[in-house]
Amino acid sequence: MMKCLVVGIVALCAVASSASGETVRVVIPYAPGGALDPLARILVNGLGKLRPSDSIIIENIGGAGGIVGMNTVAKAAPDGRTLLFSPSGNIVISPSLQSNLPYDPVTAFESIALVGSVKTALVVRSSLEVKSLAELITAAKGGAKLTFGSPGPGTSPHISGEMLNHAAGIGMTHVPFRGLGPALNSLLGGHIDLITTSVIGVLPYVEATTARALAVYDTERSEQLPEVPTAVELGFSDLVMPQWYGLLAPAGLPPDVRGTLETQVLAVLRSPDVAAQLAASGVAGPKGASELKALLDSEFKRWPVLIPKLGIKPE
Repeated sequence: MMKCLVVGIVALCAVASSASGETVRVVIPYAPGGALDPLARILVNGLGKLRPSDSIIIENIGGAGGIVGMNTVAKAAPDGRTLLFSPSGNIVISPSLQSNLPYDPVTAFESIALVGSVKTALVVRSSLEVKSLAELITAAKGGAKLTFGSPGPGTSPHISGEMLNHAAGIGMTHVPFRGLGPALNSLLGGHIDLITTSVIGVLPYVEATTARALAVYDTERSEQLPEVPTAVELGFSDLVMPQWYGLLAPAGLPPDVRGTLETQVLAVLRSPDVAAQLAASGVAGPKGASELKALLDSEFKRWPVLIPKLGIKPE
């Protein structure tokens, strides 16, 4: 009798717990261990404090360059319990590089908030005898066989390098690696000439003078590298490519649910503690759903036109 009573109490507690809270999945479309994990953890920890009765978890769903995780969210119920935490490339650039996606990237997701953006820097190996972007371009046009590295075809560093080729009328050779780490190691070892990636990712090497920053792909200078000019300052208005991170939900999310999520997420992102943690990773500038939607609309128009011009073909 006592055993039955204990079992009954446990079952009743489980029901009560289920009724008092819900599980919210924040899906990262990559395997665990990537650069997105700590950023998502900062956001999730903040939301957990704001919603103590809920279980808010990070779920890494990798595969097919992010497609599997993106599709998981696109096909999930639009009830606010499944969210997508993704870098800009997966949302707005991948559709121009990958054919036959199982979802429509333009209509499959609902904007919640722009978590923030991080600036992109162009850095060269310290032994390369160029001190500015102009000197780099002059060397390339003068016959120097320059190479740039990336974590693979279609990644942001690959596209950034091809953007410079196109804007400056030069022909640097792309060298793909199995990840950003090996590409950076090759740069530091003097095996490739340059790479373009997040400011925060190359800052330690620039500060240690084992790499040299020539430009920032943005309209404003980086707070971490204030002495480095922007590509726009140097006369290349098209060399703008910040990396940003968005929080999205499946399309069809009820307006009241979306509004509540947006309010809660922005409250977390704009709190001093979370803002400081994100700033340490170079991420800043959270914005609301309408601003993220406007950014998406602009980016969805930009990349299908630009990618073919860069000579990058869909897989």
